Amino acid sequence: MNKDKSIVIIGCGAGGGTAAQFARKTDRKTEITIFEKTKYPQYSKCGLPYTISGKIPNIHDLIEFDEEWFKKQKIDLHLNTNVEKIDFEKKIVYGKKQDQIIKKSFTELIICTGSKSFIPPITNIDCEGVFVVKTIDDAEKIQNYAKKSKTATIVGAGFIGLEIADNLYKMGLKITVIEALPSILATNLDEDMAKILLEKIFSDVKIYTDTLATKVNSSNNCIKSVSIKDKKTGEEKTIQTDILIVATGTRPQVLLAEKIGCKIGKTGGIIVNEKS
Repeated sequence: MNKDKSIVIIGCGAGGGTAAQFARKTDRKTEITIFEKTKYPQYSKCGLPYTISGKIPNIHDLIEFDEEWFKKQKIDLHLNTNVEKIDFEKKIVYGKKQDQIIKKSFTELIICTGSKSFIPPITNIDCEGVFVVKTIDDAEKIQNYAKKSKTATIVGAGFIGLEIADNLYKMGLKITVIEALPSILATNLDEDMAKILLEKIFSDVKIYTDTLATKVNSSNNCIKSVSIKDKKTGEEKTIQTDILIVATGTRPQVLLAEKIGCKIGKTGGIIVNEKS
């Protein structure tokens, strides 16, 4: 291996895993190290909703490149390893795996820390029965909880929210979808097109648009219902539900980048150019 050049990648999602693959294709001798805070290497997050209903029977089938693949490519993959510090002057990354500190020097650093789920300002959101869908672990928790549920409410009518609604419906749950914008898939379709799609959705799935989820109502810290409010009329309702899925998008995960002086743009992402 080329000891004079060492690439360290933080994150083994689609960005980090792909960066590692193309780095290896470009240079067969460079040292490549990946630090990934979860227990999974690169996998398809788009398939998560379909594992919940069992349409994809084995949730681990979503993994695109397993640990053995990275090993064969001579890419040093550290799972369950959280990067706590980057010394940019000395060019050292400090990863922590349980009680072990892993130090790795780099000549080139690639930050692929991805995103975090955006949680809207819903009162009492932190109670049992409320989930986001971002990881394999999230999907497994939703699947297990849905099996003992009869009703489900999804906040967010984007692709993920509607896919979750579809799959929970196929599991036999009664579904309600809450969308703050005037139409479903508002960032993807014009309102007239969204209206056509809305008419095709199962008639017994209730969808509220221009509506905010305002509060989770619970008993013994377990969800019982969610309060909603019509943005136009101000009318408030309470929806009985056994499970609540928040699918309101993501925000960039940039804390590490900020700590080493990367500039952050208006949308919260790292400012880049044609070279970095």
